Amino acid sequence: MEYRAFTEGVRPGSVTTSHEVMVLICYLMDKAGQPVSFKELNSALQSQELVNYFQFAEAMESLRKSGHILPQEYQGESCFALTDLGRQASRAFEEDLPPAVRERGTRAMDRILTLVRRQKENKVEIRQVEDGWQITLTITDIGSDLMSVTIFMPTRDACERIRRRFLNDPMLTYKGVFALLTGDTKTVGELVSSQEDLFQD
Repeated sequence: MEYRAFTEGVRPGSVTTSHEVMVLICYLMDKAGQPVSFKELNSALQSQELVNYFQFAEAMESLRKSGHILPQEYQGESCFALTDLGRQASRAFEEDLPPAVRERGTRAMDRILTLVRRQKENKVEIRQVEDGWQITLTITDIGSDLMSVTIFMPTRDACERIRRRFLNDPMLTYKGVFALLTGDTKTVGELVSSQEDLFQD
């Protein structure tokens, strides 16, 4: 009898077998096009309630032992890379996955990787001061920082809201500050916020 995955916390219509879980992992890693960490994969899957955590962990270990994925250091992080065997499995069996699962998983993986990239490319420092909190938002560049702004806020929660909005669209902050300080609104274009909230928690 085929082994059924744990279904607690899994949205109806998601994958339900060990085979499907392993194919989904390979599929998402293939679509990512880069090594990804255990945490990043798990966050993408859990945010869409696609796979039970324990089944996910078991599938990752099975894929590692079978040579479908390989532990690898990537940008200073412990990650997993998809091997040629894993890539072949993804492309051979992706049709076994429901289209909605493929779409939700890919969208969630893209969101997680975008957020991770923005957190690495931009710095946010929150520190408590005598009469409240200060948050410093920095957009880094190859040489000097492109922008660094420090704002006083009365609470830590207010700083956290600013952090999330900034990381959702750092260039929107830069455009706004640049336009206000220089009066040059034509150069930076319209101040239109990105629609997607990269934070799902």
